[in-house]
Amino acid sequence: MKKILLLIPDLKLVGGVSNYYNSLDLVNYENIDYFFVNSYKKENFLQKTIRLILNYIKFTIKISTDNYKVVHINPSLDGNSFYRDSIFILISKLFKINTIVFFRGWDDNFEIKIRKSKLKKFLFKISYAKADFYIVLSKIFKSKLIQLGVLKTAPFKIETTVADSSLIQDFNIQDKLNSSNKSWQILFISRIETNKGIYIAIDSFHLLKKHNKNIKLSLKIAGEGGEFIAAQKYVNDNKICDVEFLGNVSGRKKHELLKESKILLFPTFFGEGMPNCVLEAMLYGMPIVSRINAGIPDVVNHEENGFLTESKDPSVFEGFLSLILNNPSLYERICISNHLKASNEFTSEKVRSRIINIYSEF
Repeated sequence: MKKILLLIPDLKLVGGVSNYYNSLDLVNYENIDYFFVNSYKKENFLQKTIRLILNYIKFTIKISTDNYKVVHINPSLDGNSFYRDSIFILISKLFKINTIVFFRGWDDNFEIKIRKSKLKKFLFKISYAKADFYIVLSKIFKSKLIQLGVLKTAPFKIETTVADSSLIQDFNIQDKLNSSNKSWQILFISRIETNKGIYIAIDSFHLLKKHNKNIKLSLKIAGEGGEFIAAQKYVNDNKICDVEFLGNVSGRKKHELLKESKILLFPTFFGEGMPNCVLEAMLYGMPIVSRINAGIPDVVNHEENGFLTESKDPSVFEGFLSLILNNPSLYERICISNHLKASNEFTSEKVRSRIINIYSEF
């Protein structure tokens, strides 16, 4: 395998891309080096600008002296990374180095801005549209990139994010099935933001409790974010019982939470790529109740791996949850199917192997 320079966020940061590369642990490969494109430290505008300029200088020196054959970049199509990462691509092309672009997230509003702006469209066509290989998290993103100017003949690979399997060895799907008739712990695990569906999830759970008073129910909310305090106040003001906010969870604590939770409730309408939480919930045998959004339908088949909707109506999600709660055979079928699918396709080992195979093509 030729020498690869992998551009990623600082791995101390909390987020989907950092979690992905922490799980894959590619730095242990002799021919793969990491280059951090941002910092885990808080920065003001001036500090961020200076760091970015220094990063471009360091990057240029590195690729001009260390004999890299491939630069792998991980942008989202949004205002934060579009300009920053286009410069890394242009510098790579200046030195005639192959570029892999792995789009991690997608902001539909920013896509519209590119289409309407001659400057943004030009920048896209001289940078992102000139990459040598594309990795996307859904076939819909492939279609969108071609519409923006990427050649139809360009090589694409539709990939997934990763389900951290480092602690899965002490998980037994049968234990989860055996405990399903005792109590139902529903999980929301994500950044606590309105567009991640936090209030839809809370309202859905509230309705579920009203309509299933004979079943012991709880909602665990894991993560932090801009709505963390407001969401707790919302629960208290509406006197919704059996909701617990856990903050960020990781390692053994996250593993135990995934083991004990029965259903993932994730009504997101954020510009996702393919949320890690969906794959991890599937690995731990959870049915997925979510929305038709971004790459989620590429992994979650409606009525096979859970339930998907275009709606944001809490009563729709409550209906799906009730259906699962009150149909033991349906729950068992989905649990087993999801665990097997994730074990075969989404674990760190499986995803790492596929990424290494892509690198080996150069």
